[in-house]
Amino acid sequence: MTDNDRKKWNSRYLKDMGSVAPSLILKKFWTLASCGHALDIACGNGRNSIFLAEKGFVVDAVDISTVATDRLTCKNPKINVICQDMDSWEIPQNRYEIIVNIRFLDRRLFPLIQKGLKPDGVLIFESFLDGEENKYCLKQNELLRAFQSFRIVYYEEKKADHLEKFDQTASLVAIKTVPPL
Repeated sequence: MTDNDRKKWNSRYLKDMGSVAPSLILKKFWTLASCGHALDIACGNGRNSIFLAEKGFVVDAVDISTVATDRLTCKNPKINVICQDMDSWEIPQNRYEIIVNIRFLDRRLFPLIQKGLKPDGVLIFESFLDGEENKYCLKQNELLRAFQSFRIVYYEEKKADHLEKFDQTASLVAIKTVPPL
């Protein structure tokens, strides 16, 4: 875990905790998942974790920021807050009915996400897209290729609805298919 990353995100969350509304893509597609365990990767202020907990999921909410995770602790007893750098965190295998990854990119996690979902588990992934070589942004169709073994329910690349450093997003909703016997 790098102290610089934690300081950067703590500073950001001290200034602005961001939206409290859950991600639109999560609100639209969460019902595809069976109720059970959920993982919110880089949960930030916990807006998606809180939403899932209110829908009955037991949520592992992981983020590097102590400011964000301290505020999320005790918001809901169904939320297990984990203050951890995603660069070194290992996703438990075959644990989750749904994994949510919104506005965060760590390509190292792609195979861990695949293994972390139970059969028929749902992945909801949305991050920034940039045509240039940028480690913080997806490339065109990168999510499709990374999760090609899943059944793709929804995929879109578009201009972002909000002004950010990056003005495009890629969104994916996919279901981990059960291999035939």
